[in-house]
Amino acid sequence: MGEDLEKLKQRLSLLDYLRQQNWVLRPAGHGPEFVGLCPLHPETRPSFYVNARKNLFYCHGCGQGGDLLRFVQLSRQLSFRQSLAYLQQHSAPPADPTAALEQAAAFYQQQLDRYPEALCYLKQRGLYDPTAIQELRIGYAPGGSLRRHLTAQGYSCDLLRRLGLINAHGCDAFYQRIIFPCHRRGHVVNLYGRSITAAFAHRFLPGS
Repeated sequence: MGEDLEKLKQRLSLLDYLRQQNWVLRPAGHGPEFVGLCPLHPETRPSFYVNARKNLFYCHGCGQGGDLLRFVQLSRQLSFRQSLAYLQQHSAPPADPTAALEQAAAFYQQQLDRYPEALCYLKQRGLYDPTAIQELRIGYAPGGSLRRHLTAQGYSCDLLRRLGLINAHGCDAFYQRIIFPCHRRGHVVNLYGRSITAAFAHRFLPGS
C-alpha cells in the first residue's frame, strides 16, 4: 500500500488537488509556499499554507496539517482507506498531450470573436478574411481562463504545466496574445502567441 500511495502522490500533488477544488491561493514569499483561506474551517484571514516542494499543508488557524491523503480525510470525513480509494479514482492517468493542445487551440479560437481588440490587431496586419482566419485556426488568449476550462475537462495542472500552457503559479502562460497553432500531420504540436501589446514578448510553448 505504501508504494501505491507514493505513486498516487506523484500523479496528483496536493497543490494540484486544491486548485481543482477551486482553492484560491497566492504565493507566500519567494519560496515554494502558498497561502489562502483554510478549506477546513471558516476564516476571514488566510492562515492555510501549502509547501509545494514538500507536498504538505498546515493551517495556523485550526492547527490541522499533513499531506494530500490527510487533507482528503479531513475535508471529506473519510477513513484512510476510503481516502486512498477516492484519490485513486480521482487521479486518472495523464491525458494525451496532443489532445490537450488541440483543446487549448479550440478554446482560443472560440475567444477570438469576443475581443474586438484582437480582431482589430489582425486587420492591422492584413488579415481580413474570416475564412482564412478559420482555416489557420487563429485564436486569442485573453489570459486567466484556459486553466479553468481545461481542468474542468479532466486535464491535470501538472500536464498543463509540462506543456507550458500554465506557469509555476498555475496562471495561463499566454496573456493578450494572438494564438497561431503549429501543425504536424494534421495535429497541433505547439502554439505560438503573438502579443497585441508592446508589454508582452511573442513566445512559443517550451516544447517547440
